[in-house]
Amino acid sequence: MESSMFEDKVLQEEKNEFFWRMCSSFLFILIVVLLFWVPHMTFSVICWGTCAFMMREIFSNKVTKQMPLRLLMATFCCIGTGSFIYCREHLGQWGCVFLICVSSFTDIGAYSFGKILKGPKLCPRISPKKTWAGVVGGIFLGNVISYCLKSPFFQMERTFVVDFWTIQMIILASIGGDLLESWFKRKIRVKDMGNLFPGHGGILDRLDSLLLSSVVLAIMGVLY
Repeated sequence: MESSMFEDKVLQEEKNEFFWRMCSSFLFILIVVLLFWVPHMTFSVICWGTCAFMMREIFSNKVTKQMPLRLLMATFCCIGTGSFIYCREHLGQWGCVFLICVSSFTDIGAYSFGKILKGPKLCPRISPKKTWAGVVGGIFLGNVISYCLKSPFFQMERTFVVDFWTIQMIILASIGGDLLESWFKRKIRVKDMGNLFPGHGGILDRLDSLLLSSVVLAIMGVLY
């Protein structure tokens, strides 16, 4: 009886986590709106302000040691933030919309498929909950949304061509950013970096995929 009640409680908590995580994912619509309506300088200030909140999470009182590792993660956040600002300035607003949507839907696909299909673990030592089914789901949904946005993206921004392989790199970087942050949290022994987003944690938990995918897209923007 007690075992059944415990399992029901765990199942309900997982459903609640799934619901709130999906809701927090769609909050990225606000960022998309900002891309179109605010001047570049204002947008940059907002981005660096968000980065400051990530610094606060990284150097919070939750962790008293691991200073070199935290400095490394802080550097990654700064590079990712700068790359995102670069993408907005040089690749256009639709370039950033494209980046946000692909990284977000990759994250949604990875989480949803992993929760539903489960199966073999991807990197149990880094993140026990991530599965290969989640990777496939993330790649699938990332490609679906990139295909849906491909036409308007090319119409709005012609200075940078996003081909098939660029999209795959962005998708894999989104998955990699999530894994990188999971590795960091495991090293500093915290479950979530914050509690700002119900079911998802703090700002760094929400933006980890976008940070690394921004770096990849910025590098490709420079190379092309």
